[in-house]
Parts: sequence; C-alpha cells; structure tokens
Amino acid sequence: MNTKSLLTTVLLVLAVGGIVYVLAGGQEQAAQPVAETLAASGGAATASDPAVADGLPIDGVVVYYFHGRQRCYTCNKMEALADRVVAERFADQVRDGWVAFKAVNMQTPENDHFVADFALRSSGVVMVERQQGQDLRWRRLDDVWTKIRNEEEYKTYIADNLTECLRGVGLEKS
Repeated sequence: MNTKSLLTTVLLVLAVGGIVYVLAGGQEQAAQPVAETLAASGGAATASDPAVADGLPIDGVVVYYFHGRQRCYTCNKMEALADRVVAERFADQVRDGWVAFKAVNMQTPENDHFVADFALRSSGVVMVERQQGQDLRWRRLDDVWTKIRNEEEYKTYIADNLTECLRGVGLEKS
C-alpha cells in the first residue's frame, strides 16, 4: 500500500468515525459548578444557605455558560476560563452567595427557553443580575468569541462585566 492510499484510508476512517460520533449525540462534558468545587475545599454558598434559592443568588449575579450538545475545544475552554474567573477572582462573593456559575445545555427541552429569553445565537456567557429572588437585568457577553483568542483578555472581560453586574445590584466587589 503506497502512502497516498494509506492516507486516504486513514482520512476515510476518521470521517466515518466523526459522522458516527455526531449521529450518536457525542459525549457531553459536565463542568463541576463553582459552588461544588469550593464546598469540597471547605466553604461555599450552597442551595441550603439563606442567600441562595434553587442554586441561584437571591441578591447577586448568575454567570451562565450556555452550550449545546456538541462541544468543541474553544467552547470547553470558554466555559473552563469563565468558571475559573468566578472561582478565583470572586471567591468571597461565591462564598457569600452573591455569585453563582452555571453551565447549561441550551439544547435540552427543560433549558430551550433560555435561547429565547437571552436571544442566544450560539454558545456563550450571559450574566443575570438578581434582586429579591427575581431576575432584574441580563447581559449577553457577545465578545467572548473574539476575546477567547487571548486568555488574559478573555478573563478580564468576564471579570469586568461581573464587577459591573455586582455594582448594578449594589454589591460592590471588595
């Protein structure tokens, strides 16, 4: 077998494998929520805390990362970095129940309403300001797809927007 036919065979096998993977629905990767991560280390807001209802802050900000069933490297990186920013730069606010990070598959029946609620066009980050258990305002961070090329720029973009949202509900980041 010459190199050209070997390469053709390998590419054909990869293409068929990819098609089978897509048709089978792929494999979702679930991110561990920030609250679970911090709880394991000894201190985080949980759903039983008075500042949190249904895992969402009564007063504060929910940072949602919306994704579909099929997830590429960039999508996984976007989620991981947003989660890391929340966990590392806003650990006190997470502990106090002011901030929660939620990764949500927007392609499941129970979550498809988010597509209309936040005018979602693709995977991405949405921050929702909450007061007294009600959603007040939201902002879709449309620049995540261009900022992800530079990790520090992306993390700063997430942190700056989260700081502004906290300020919007009167919870300044100290």
